[in-house]
Amino acid sequence: MTLAPRLLPYLLLLLPLAGRAADLLVTDGSGLPVPSAVVVVRNAQQSRVAEAVTDERGEAPLPLPPGAYAVEIRATGFAATERRVRLGSGRVAVALAPGELRSQITVTASRGTVEDTRESARIASVISRDALAERPLPTTGAALESSPGILVQQTAYGQVSPFLRGLTGYHVVNLLDGVRFNNATFRSGPNQYLAFVDPAQIDRIEAVLGPAGSLYGSDSLGGAIHVLSASPSPGSGRVVHGDVALSGSSADLSGGAVARLSAAGRGVAWLGGISARRHNDLRAGGSNDSHNVLQRLFGLSSAETRNLLGARLQDTGFGQHGVHSKLLLSLPRRQNVTLWYQGSRTEDVRGYKDLLGGLGRLASAFDPQRLHFFYGRYEKLRAGPLDSLTGTFSVNSQRDGSVRQGLRLSDAVIRDDIGVDVFGYAAQAATHIGRRNAMVFGSEIYDERVDAVRLSRSNGQTEAQRALYPDGSRYTTYGLYAQDTWELGRLRISGGGRFTSVAARTFAASNPGLGVADSSQTFRDLTFDTSVAWQAATAIGLFGNVSRGFRAPNLNDLGALGLNDLGYEIPVSEAIPAGALLGTSSGEGALSAGRSAAALGPERLFNYEAGIKVRGRRTYARVQLFDAEMLSPIVRRTLLFSEGAVPGSLAGLPVTALPQSAAQRAQGVLTVATALDPRAVKAFVNDGRARYYGLEALAEWSVSSRWRVEANYSFLAGRELNPNRYIRRLPPQQGYAAVRYMPSGRRPWIEASMSVAGAQERLSGGDLDDERIGASRSRRDIADFFNGAVAARWIANGIFTPTGETLAAIQKRVLPAIAGDAVRVPLYTSTPAWYALGLRGGVPLDERLNLSWAVANLLDRNYRVHGSGIDAPGLNAWVAVRYCF
Repeated sequence: MTLAPRLLPYLLLLLPLAGRAADLLVTDGSGLPVPSAVVVVRNAQQSRVAEAVTDERGEAPLPLPPGAYAVEIRATGFAATERRVRLGSGRVAVALAPGELRSQITVTASRGTVEDTRESARIASVISRDALAERPLPTTGAALESSPGILVQQTAYGQVSPFLRGLTGYHVVNLLDGVRFNNATFRSGPNQYLAFVDPAQIDRIEAVLGPAGSLYGSDSLGGAIHVLSASPSPGSGRVVHGDVALSGSSADLSGGAVARLSAAGRGVAWLGGISARRHNDLRAGGSNDSHNVLQRLFGLSSAETRNLLGARLQDTGFGQHGVHSKLLLSLPRRQNVTLWYQGSRTEDVRGYKDLLGGLGRLASAFDPQRLHFFYGRYEKLRAGPLDSLTGTFSVNSQRDGSVRQGLRLSDAVIRDDIGVDVFGYAAQAATHIGRRNAMVFGSEIYDERVDAVRLSRSNGQTEAQRALYPDGSRYTTYGLYAQDTWELGRLRISGGGRFTSVAARTFAASNPGLGVADSSQTFRDLTFDTSVAWQAATAIGLFGNVSRGFRAPNLNDLGALGLNDLGYEIPVSEAIPAGALLGTSSGEGALSAGRSAAALGPERLFNYEAGIKVRGRRTYARVQLFDAEMLSPIVRRTLLFSEGAVPGSLAGLPVTALPQSAAQRAQGVLTVATALDPRAVKAFVNDGRARYYGLEALAEWSVSSRWRVEANYSFLAGRELNPNRYIRRLPPQQGYAAVRYMPSGRRPWIEASMSVAGAQERLSGGDLDDERIGASRSRRDIADFFNGAVAARWIANGIFTPTGETLAAIQKRVLPAIAGDAVRVPLYTSTPAWYALGLRGGVPLDERLNLSWAVANLLDRNYRVHGSGIDAPGLNAWVAVRYCF
């Protein structure tokens, strides 16, 4: 007999796990048993380690090693419930609630143990799959709107970049089922990569605030976002489940469809799904566009702009489709195998802020935007002295491209195509010392390979140029970590550490004739995390956390070349030989800081926080204070040069000197620009220190089994300390409140909500220049747009026909009394406060058919989330129908 037939039965059969049965008893509020309740048990690594269905006595046998687990229970007529329970020492009883009273579980807050979010030393938000299905989601990150400490920024409608405690981009680590999703090309500011994950592929999202360097390595300065993938529907015996959902909304005239099918038998469970969505051009609140290029550069009113361009924001629509599949295998001797694949493609995403949304360029598209993500995970329970042993192999393949063209038809069309393939190898073990201890340790290797191409087409000719990142670059991350948690009565103590080594390499042979040199750089770091949770009294708990995060320079810092939000950017390594001086800011009028450009090093963040919770039978409230200081942050700075020592080119591109300001002339320095952008050339450098501090507060009140109230509030302050000034992209204070009516049984439910944000007047120089925020402009900008191709449709014989003005008249009206064509003046000096009201609800039409609906921005208010490149949707009616079988 060959080997394959011998192994086949093990791949198809689920054999009962040996061990002591730790029965779970499921009851209703009065203590009566609940039969036919589906029970799913997950461990700290979020692996599904057991499933069961309660019998007529409400009991479910769960033969598992002793320890803490996350138990999810679903039963008809009851609210889905998630609890942290300790199995292995007798029967555990869980009472189901008839209303929307649920205790969420998070596992990312403290690796290696299961925690209730209300008991975690960190603030954590969990968005369940039910909550995901109750709201319109143009992107995955939009699910985090209204979460404490999180601002959801969108540069374009098809992009999303959550800010956690004021940090985003590569300062926030993203995980998919525990696998690192960040790669070495993630940008410093807002990026779109979380939008690669289709919302239809998600079971839930967990977001944890504060640095988690010892848990998840580099990048986790602001926090961690953990996306957990969809899983087959649990059940007993041989079962087949599926669902089909259709949705649509009015603000973007969108439509979407999702279909899933899952099957389970003895030892095997499978899930497969497909999804497709199309979002068309967005209608913002009041049919206005607050930063439109005609308002920014020509001073037109919203009504005048609307008459010329229509009520919708042109070129904001996009589409997305995806596929996903998961296979779960239970093998003898307490072994489990998980195979997961997800693929998605986003199409027609355009950078609205670069087009009519602010700059008036001819082209700014993001293409391709593709994701292929796979992992295979093996887990063995009870492996000798270990509670579990896990090994994971992953492939994270992301394709990110762009097409850009300036203001004129004669400008070159620049196409970037960047592919990053990340091969991940991870091993993790969990064990314990006694009943109240949980320990986890492991290692990770992520090996990244980058291919990058840049093509420039002009006058019918196409030529290869130096790519955004050197082609063939390699970036390898090695990590060793350990985390230990002790539960000592009312006191829970957790601590961990991690050693990380990062190697970045570029190769001249892979970039012939493009000015790329062979280079090899290594960065190392040792970081830690400690936390304490003390149940001081029955209703009062205290929390404390001291942690250190770090981020090694990635390829975006070390080798990025091209246009960014504030102009043209080069690697600092290219500026050092030219004798560049660091600017005091990333603004156009920056002065010299008196220091020469130097090689990059890691940035680090120390975080201190303390919190208090008050918990009653129906109430819960918590306040968390934090203070974090970032050392040697990697920031974008304007490059200056001494008079008489101006280079003719930088990074292989010709540059010309810009007119000096009076202060620059006094210092004897000036800035330079390329032909691709009129603003000063910039680079990423280590500069100064920064401090973030603030608080998050949240409260919940279950008024009755049918009524529930929740609210949260966040405040954040931030300063650069050297020199002392406002920090860039600092979120304003914000709050959220909701009242939900959830009757028992299959009856309609409804929720009313209000989101609020304060004005943000603390703008940095970079904020004022950013077309998404201050939208500064100069007379030169007005002239460039007036003579560009986009404005040509309204220009006749040198006259802007809608107003009958010449260029000089427009410049004088928009920017009167300005000395110099290059002097920049912001359109806005603050982001206005705003509030938005919403309603949503659900109508169970029968046991298989459910209707969800929502009406967002009920008052059709025009507002913009701070830092976004697009105004928020106006009055938006959304409906979704889901059929389950």
